[in-house]
Amino acid sequence: MTSPHSTPERIRLKLQSEIESGTLRAGEVIDEKAMAAKYGVSRTPIREALLMLAAQKLVVTVPRAGSMVYKPSAIELIALLEYLGELEGVAARLAALRMTAEQRSHLMQIHQSSESLAQLGERHRYEEANRALHEHIYHCSGNLVINEEIVHAQRRLSNFRRHVFNQPGRLRASFAEHTALVNALVAGDGDMAASAMREHIIGKGKAFADLVLVNA
Repeated sequence: MTSPHSTPERIRLKLQSEIESGTLRAGEVIDEKAMAAKYGVSRTPIREALLMLAAQKLVVTVPRAGSMVYKPSAIELIALLEYLGELEGVAARLAALRMTAEQRSHLMQIHQSSESLAQLGERHRYEEANRALHEHIYHCSGNLVINEEIVHAQRRLSNFRRHVFNQPGRLRASFAEHTALVNALVAGDGDMAASAMREHIIGKGKAFADLVLVNA
């Protein structure tokens, strides 16, 4: 296992952050020499970091061309979103069955606090509330394996989902979807919670279309 304090691991985390934030865009060639100069290291730890990122499917190495940020096809994007929807659906089902009264109350508080943000179009603050709500559900599922898989799937999609909330009306639509999800969770209805979560993530194909069109 790579030490969290090793130079390649530190560089991997920095590059991973740049990929997730979109600083390094899908399909962009990663200049090893420039990265080595940027981080003040030799090219060896850069290459080691890129190998680790390739194992995460965030980077791809092309013979005689070097490394570039992985850019999945439209079919792969759809498959990843379907996978994420199913994973989050399982997490929601488990959370509905396992949440304590205190956890259900906290979920309602998170959801209610985001209503005005959706109405006012406060995208960045709504994104924070959205993240808090989903992470609370993951925690309440009590399943670390599913949570890890969700994080991995989200990481592979992060470069492509950054602009989802820029779509007209998406904040209000997201809040409405959260309402159905939260109601099911608070009621302890696992099947309904799973269905509402999958609907929220996948959106009857609209999310697919938005994702593909934005990243075409």
